[in-house]
Amino acid sequence: MQQLKQAISNTFTIKEDILDEFSSYWEIVSFPKGSILSDPNKTDKYLYFTISGIQKAYYLNHGKETIISFTQPNHFTCAPESFLTQVPSQYYFECITGSQFYRLSIKDFNTLKNKHHEILEFLLVALMGLVNNINARFIKQATLRIEEKFEEFMECEAHLINQIPHKDIANYLRMNPTNFSKLLNSVKV
Repeated sequence: MQQLKQAISNTFTIKEDILDEFSSYWEIVSFPKGSILSDPNKTDKYLYFTISGIQKAYYLNHGKETIISFTQPNHFTCAPESFLTQVPSQYYFECITGSQFYRLSIKDFNTLKNKHHEILEFLLVALMGLVNNINARFIKQATLRIEEKFEEFMECEAHLINQIPHKDIANYLRMNPTNFSKLLNSVKV
């Protein structure tokens, strides 16, 4: 639970007693590789904080997967627009590896936000961070050349190279797997 409390404290200043109460509502859950946590046909009922494992968010376009983000330990995650508005998600959220999370239900979120204004402010800051990261990613995808996308990935996310399939990374970077392999073979990992 200390990992969760620290992440909350790093994001937002919150009184110790409220933080203790807030963190007591989170439960630990585990999911095997391939588990789907968000589905376009369903409303997200949980906010997650990743303890271990790697996940991907993607949508399907004519049956083809398009990865929009990876999540990993020490990050909050969900389909924020679905969790906050309680409308169906627009994409899938799947565990690439076996994963463990702290999980907060929408019911408990609503109880806590009504009881403590600080909880609502914290969750809005955390969820807006998710939205901002996704938005920044879309801008980079639209403006960077494939070599620049690869270089940025290697600067920020190189630790994922040996943890998830290269085809997923190539998809995330919006490049042909062959081009990804050529770029990867040109650097030392």
